[in-house]
Amino acid sequence: MSDTVPKEGFFSRWGRRITSLRNFVVNAAFLLFFLVVLSALLSAPDQPEIAADSALFINPTGTLVEQITPPSDWRDLIFQPADQGLIEVGDVLKSIDLAAQDDRITTLVLKLDQLSGLTSSRSISIGARIAAFRDTGKSVIAYTQYSGQFQYLTASYADQVFLHPMGGIVLSGLGGDRLYFADMLEKLKVKMHIFRVGEYKSATEPFSRNAMSDSARQDSQRLVDGIWQTVTDAIASNRGLSTDAVSTFANNFDVLLQDAQGDGAKATLDSNLVDGLATSEEFRRRIGARVGWQDDRLNGIDFQWYLAMNPDAILPSEEAVGVITVQGAIMESGLASSEVASAEALVEQIRMAKNDERIKALVLRVDSPGGSAFASELIREELLALQATGKPVVAAFATVAASGGYWISASADAIFAEPTTITGSIGIFGILPNVSESLGALGIHADGVSSAPLARGLSAVGDLSDQAKNILQLSIEHGYAEFIDLVVNGRGMTQTDVEAIAQGQVWSGLTAKNIGLVDELGGLQQASDHAAELAGLANWTIKDIRTPLDPQSQIMMELMQATGATPVDNRFDQWTRQLPWLAPLRSSIGQLSAFNDPRHVYAMCLSCVAR
Repeated sequence: MSDTVPKEGFFSRWGRRITSLRNFVVNAAFLLFFLVVLSALLSAPDQPEIAADSALFINPTGTLVEQITPPSDWRDLIFQPADQGLIEVGDVLKSIDLAAQDDRITTLVLKLDQLSGLTSSRSISIGARIAAFRDTGKSVIAYTQYSGQFQYLTASYADQVFLHPMGGIVLSGLGGDRLYFADMLEKLKVKMHIFRVGEYKSATEPFSRNAMSDSARQDSQRLVDGIWQTVTDAIASNRGLSTDAVSTFANNFDVLLQDAQGDGAKATLDSNLVDGLATSEEFRRRIGARVGWQDDRLNGIDFQWYLAMNPDAILPSEEAVGVITVQGAIMESGLASSEVASAEALVEQIRMAKNDERIKALVLRVDSPGGSAFASELIREELLALQATGKPVVAAFATVAASGGYWISASADAIFAEPTTITGSIGIFGILPNVSESLGALGIHADGVSSAPLARGLSAVGDLSDQAKNILQLSIEHGYAEFIDLVVNGRGMTQTDVEAIAQGQVWSGLTAKNIGLVDELGGLQQASDHAAELAGLANWTIKDIRTPLDPQSQIMMELMQATGATPVDNRFDQWTRQLPWLAPLRSSIGQLSAFNDPRHVYAMCLSCVAR
């Protein structure tokens, strides 16, 4: 037998070299990232000083969310889209509140063109704080180069709004298209087994139809008309216009544009939606004339720097109202993010509030279209356990609190909602895809044995049995009955009254108050005040309750804040930014990720998109 070592082949040799090169590149990239982070941490600029007659600048670049969560690991931080470039709504509100009481700050400057994630409810919430700022005798000035309708809605609360001479404001109205996949699924021979209760529960329609049903159209049209009326009324009131004038701008902009010989900025100015036209430099000089200069820099401070100089503090003996945020699709477990509300994590947070003697009441901030019915019930049960200790619970609805989002709130001591909150959607559905015909078309067939009927009866690759269908439909009907009962008991309504407004119907916050699903109109602050009143608190503070971060997550959050670097987007994210028409497809695909409940029972409103 020869002891000669076989000679390494050409492909093996080059494969080994390529692997070494790949490892070198990855390690070098990580080292470079680490050096950039270290440099950012060591070279952080000194905090600015706030002089007299300063301006507070709210000019954010990013997306508004209710709560920021850390990346799941280092790969998400470096390479994947994570909760970076996100801005908490509460930070914007808090900065305005602080500035209103700060004698050094006399002017608020709004530039919201680069801020996404604004909805009608968030715009109105921020607008209420702007109005309170103005009530102290201080000034608010807004500037835009190109505003969407919710950016403009927020800006309309200012004393003055200025527009770039080549800029524009778009009031496009509410609504839009949903994608329907029935024909595609038929061509792919994918059969979607759908189980539902409620005439208006339209969440499953994209998988069973090619167009919106009449009942779904009626429900959606009523919703968008009601919210749009609130939006146009608010703009009209803020600008001293009639609602008809605002509607004319939205509905007949082509006519206005023709009258202005194609000049969109002039058409906007002529419609009195803005107070004047100004280039960026002209607006800058206008602000400088008001607040002065520090060398060549305007006398003022960015709202995020301002918040950093005014950190939250809670004394060990101070009583507090806890706030827990439910954001995104409700799932039983998994990593929480801006798009996923993990019942496992939320239950832990509720227990933290229950066991913390300083926390005397809880506000549940809900911004969710729902999700798993079972996961929603887990959250509600834990809230009931907290209430049993004598601590009141108040729900505060944000942009969307529908279906499972309402399920978890129905037993609260009180419910607050914004006028344009999307809520209701009291209904249940189940969905189970089956690809047996798709596989059959490829010559693939399923067969096997079972010790009990359901071992193969629930198969996605074989035929769904009649027994399985019956079980799923009965489960859906039982879940719907439970949903109705918990609303009846939680809201003190009769079953007849609940049935009349249930069946998956969706309501605005304003209408929800009129029909008994909501107690009061208001935001997080009003809900917190009411929770403190229910708990009999005189001197109290608000405390955000969040799951404690492990050391790795804590470091990643600090690195994100220190560097301000945005992780590399994946290719589909880039496509949807560059090609906006892909956005509905991305949204529809993203919604499918919420269908992971092993029970296949969902309390979710897929049509409740942010408005």
